[in-house]
Amino acid sequence: FLGVLALAILAAAMVWFNINGRFDRSVAVLLVIAAVLGVLYVIPRWEEVSGALGTRTARQGGSATVLSVAFIGLLVVGNWFVNRHSPQWDLTSLKRYSLSDQSVKILNGLKQDVRVVAFFPSQEDSYIRGTKDLLKLYAKQSPHVQLQFIDPDIERGTALQYNITSAPVVLFLLGDRREETTGITEQDFTSALLKVTRTEKKKVYFLQGHQERDPDSSQQTGYSQASQLLQRENYVVEKLSFFASPRVPDDAAVLVLAGPKAPLLDAERDAIKDYLDRGGKLMVLAEARQDVGLAPLLDQWSVSLDNDVVVDPGRSLQNDPLTPAPIPQAGHRITVTLSDLILPVARSMQIKQGAGSELVIAPLLRTTDRAWGETNFSAPAAPTPGEDLTGPLTLAVAINKAPGAPTFSPGVPPTPTPAAGSNELRGRLVVVGNAEFASNSLIGQVLGNRDFFVNTVNWLAEEEDLISIRAVPNESPPIMLTNQTQVLVLYAAVVFIPLAVLLAGATVWWQRR
Repeated sequence: FLGVLALAILAAAMVWFNINGRFDRSVAVLLVIAAVLGVLYVIPRWEEVSGALGTRTARQGGSATVLSVAFIGLLVVGNWFVNRHSPQWDLTSLKRYSLSDQSVKILNGLKQDVRVVAFFPSQEDSYIRGTKDLLKLYAKQSPHVQLQFIDPDIERGTALQYNITSAPVVLFLLGDRREETTGITEQDFTSALLKVTRTEKKKVYFLQGHQERDPDSSQQTGYSQASQLLQRENYVVEKLSFFASPRVPDDAAVLVLAGPKAPLLDAERDAIKDYLDRGGKLMVLAEARQDVGLAPLLDQWSVSLDNDVVVDPGRSLQNDPLTPAPIPQAGHRITVTLSDLILPVARSMQIKQGAGSELVIAPLLRTTDRAWGETNFSAPAAPTPGEDLTGPLTLAVAINKAPGAPTFSPGVPPTPTPAAGSNELRGRLVVVGNAEFASNSLIGQVLGNRDFFVNTVNWLAEEEDLISIRAVPNESPPIMLTNQTQVLVLYAAVVFIPLAVLLAGATVWWQRR
C-alpha cells in the first residue's frame, strides 16, 4: 500500500507541475510526502531490496538508467543554454538575418530606454514571424530597447489606448515622443528609431535653377530616391533658389549642387562662397563636359575639375570602360566601409600643390593606373599621349577647413578629419566628378552608390556616427559585375572547376590502375 501510494503522489506532483508550469510549494510538498512514503516502504524490506540491487540485471539496469539520466540532463542544459543565449550564425551572402552596421551603431549609442510596441495579429504568416524575429534582434542588441508584442484583436483596449486601428504597426516610444511605422523592414525600424531618439532634424538644401537634378523627380535621372534616403536618416530635404532667397539659409546643414548644367551667376557664386566662409558644408556633383563657372570657387579650396571623360579599362562595369568602378580610398570616414560603386561618364579632378594650411584634403575615389581622361570627344576612346590625362585619376575628393591643418602631399596618407563639435567655423566641401551615380536609375540598384551618397551627406552635416553600411533591401539587388569580376567568374567556371574535376578523375584512375 505504501509503495503504490508513493507512486501515486509522485505522479500527482508531476501532473500539478505541468498544470501550473512552475515549481511551487505544492509540488515540493507532494514530492516530500512521496519520498517519505517510499522510505517507509523500503525500510521493512531492506535486505530484499539490497539483494535485488546487487544482481547483474540490476547493475545493468542501473548503468542504463544513469546513462539515460545523463543524456537527458545534457539535453536539458543545452536547451536552457540555447534559449538563454540564442546563438545564431547568419551564412547568407547579404546578411539578411543580421542587423546592419548602421542599426548596430545606433542601438549601441542609445542612452535612454526606448519602448517598442509591436501590434501584430495572432494569425502569423512567414512575414510576421520574420518581422518578430527582426525586432527581437533589436532588443537583444541593446538593453535600452524594451520590446512588447500586442494582438490588437485580443487586447482591443490597449490598441485603442495607442490609437491603433489596424495591424501591423510598430511604435517607437521615448518619453512623450512617438514614431510610428507600418513598414516591416529593418530600414523602416532603424529610421523610426533614429527619428524618435534625435530631436534635431537638420536640413539639406538642393540648389535649383540651373537644370540640376530634382530631389522630387521620380524619373530615371531624378533624385527622389536619394531624397527619401536622406529623410530616412532624419534629414529635412528642401529646394533652394537664389531668385527667392539671395543667400543660403542659416539652417542649411548641407547644400547640394546636383549636376548643374547652366552657369551660375556671380551673385549666386558669391552667396555660396559666403555660406562656406560661415562654416557651411557644400556637396558638388559635377557633370562631365559642363562648365558652370565653379572654377573660381573651387580654386580657393585647391581643387579644379578637368574637362575630360574618364575611361578605365582596368576596372569598370562589365565591358563598358566609360562606366568606371573607382577604388574607394582608405583613410577617410566616408569610404572606410564602402563597397563597389560605379560612376558612369565621370570627369576627373586635380588637387593643387601647395594647398592652404587650413585645408585637409583627402581623395575619396580613384581609378586604376590603366585609366585615362579622354579630352578629344570626337575621336575613338583611345589615349592620346601629351593630350589625355593618365591614371590613376581622382574622381572624388573631401576637403575640410580647419585652422592649423597640414598641407596635402601626394603619396602621403590623408590627415584624419578633425573632430566635429568644435565652436570654430569649419567649412567642408566634397567634390564628385559625376552626378548620375545618385540618380533613381542607380542609387537603388548599386548599394555602394547609395552608401557613398548618404555617407557623404552625413560627413558634411557632421553626423559622422551615422556613417556605416545600411540595411539591404528585401528585394535582391541586381548583380553588378566589374570587368575584373567578370574575368574571374569566367576563369573559375570555364577553367579552374573543369580542371579540378579532371585532376580528381585522373587521381582516382591512377590509384585504381
